[in-house]
Amino acid sequence: MKYSDIVDYEKLDPVKKAAIESFSGSTKNSERLGIKVVTETMGEPAIALDFPDKDFMLAFNVEGLGTKNMIADSMFEDKRGKGVSYYESVGKDCLAMSTNDLAAIGADAFVYGDIISSGDSNWFADFNKSKAVLKGFGDAANEIGLAIPCGETPTLKGVVCDNTIDMAGASVGLIKPKENLVYGKDIADSDVIIGLESSGIHSNGVSLARRVAETLPDGYFTELPSGKVFGEELLVPTTLYTRVLMDILAKCKVNYLSPITGHGWKKIMRAKKPFTYKIDFVPEPSELFKFLVEKSQVTDKEAYFTWNMGLGYAVIAPQKSRDAMALKLLTLG
Repeated sequence: MKYSDIVDYEKLDPVKKAAIESFSGSTKNSERLGIKVVTETMGEPAIALDFPDKDFMLAFNVEGLGTKNMIADSMFEDKRGKGVSYYESVGKDCLAMSTNDLAAIGADAFVYGDIISSGDSNWFADFNKSKAVLKGFGDAANEIGLAIPCGETPTLKGVVCDNTIDMAGASVGLIKPKENLVYGKDIADSDVIIGLESSGIHSNGVSLARRVAETLPDGYFTELPSGKVFGEELLVPTTLYTRVLMDILAKCKVNYLSPITGHGWKKIMRAKKPFTYKIDFVPEPSELFKFLVEKSQVTDKEAYFTWNMGLGYAVIAPQKSRDAMALKLLTLG
């Protein structure tokens, strides 16, 4: 199996690059209101907005969930009666996708707006599903400490499949003091790469995991060697990194932050500076990742460029910052 057979970044990445180039001229438009787009953050997980006469910046990000909610759809008829609860996970995951990216430039998310698109309004007829999704959003909001004052639920007949939903959202965060803005300009060759552990697959490489499920006689209800259920492990919510990253930024100098999402471990070297990155410690993959690799028969390169393999966030910082973090970390190089 290859993830590129499902999601081909060689086709997607040029479009992203073209979008940055196409819209770069529009960044001056906000200056009519005295707001400056920090162009150095274009291409990063979020964009920074500077208010020159203020002591803070704002950050903005928009991000989608991907296809993880389709696993919840497939497990809805769980005979153990746990089906509805799986939608709480995807609500939390959807919010995490945006806020985790927002934190990558040093922003503390304070507001979020969701969009849940259906192919058929009947998806919402089972109100328990909707309530579970909203509970997931709400629990995540309370964990981070942000507000969800708005959202949208369009029905896109013929665009979204009738039996599922498409989830996305946008967040705004505060960068204060302005020195907390992080985008890689201070990366030095003596820096260390420190990893924050993931809680599971998070929401990247899920389409390939879904293809693995299609090959199993019991699908998502396949038991792993430990007795845990494959689908339940895939639906473990994404870690919300905002609070721990804000704590790190308050304690010590950080030169770059990167969530390990699409492109997997390649995201470690997302910063624009032309460094060589040496990884001299790789954590033991969890049971879930070992199972995925075994059943998909992907190469190590494919696995680490598709899934996070236990690494949810990369922090690049001076050596002296490592001791100040006082966290359970994975020192990668």
